[in-house]
Amino acid sequence: MHYNIAAITDFLSMLVMGAALGFFGGLFGIGGGIIAIPFLALAFGMEQALAQGTSLAMMAPILLVGWWRYSRHHPIPWRTATQTGVIASLTTWLVAYVATSLNQDVLRSVFSIFLLVLAVHMLAKGKNPTAEEACKHLNPRFIPLVGILGGACMGLLGVGGGLVATPFFTTFFGQRQTVAQSFSLALVTPCSIVALM
Repeated sequence: MHYNIAAITDFLSMLVMGAALGFFGGLFGIGGGIIAIPFLALAFGMEQALAQGTSLAMMAPILLVGWWRYSRHHPIPWRTATQTGVIASLTTWLVAYVATSLNQDVLRSVFSIFLLVLAVHMLAKGKNPTAEEACKHLNPRFIPLVGILGGACMGLLGVGGGLVATPFFTTFFGQRQTVAQSFSLALVTPCSIVALM
């Protein structure tokens, strides 16, 4: 009887987390792993690599649906999206190969530092929102190169590709937020499948 209650509790927790991931994925154009990984590591006591892999397994279908929805309402050039996804996937594969051999404590420390840097960046950005507008925009043909940065985050952390790529698309390429999120989903969707493998 005790085993059944624990199994039901775990199932309900995963169901709620899946719903939250889907909600944030649809709202922000990200997979929600930034929320799932700390929760899996802290609440369920998973090792960092297992938490990242479990998060990727939950995120992959969410990202596919999000990418499909965003591309219908905010279309992006398929050639650029494909190039970005391929470059990001190759980078993810290479970095994930290295990341899977890292010590769990090192991996968790890198993930924590990433979250800290991301939080500081978001706070600084909130205080100076006009800085992005002053930035000179790069030629759109360089958009696929953002896949290197996004793919590296996905390979190392299992998350972060979209969180890093979206500001690059808006700041340096002058893309609208919704189009930038569509590009980010084109980047992270194949990356999540590669990182999971």
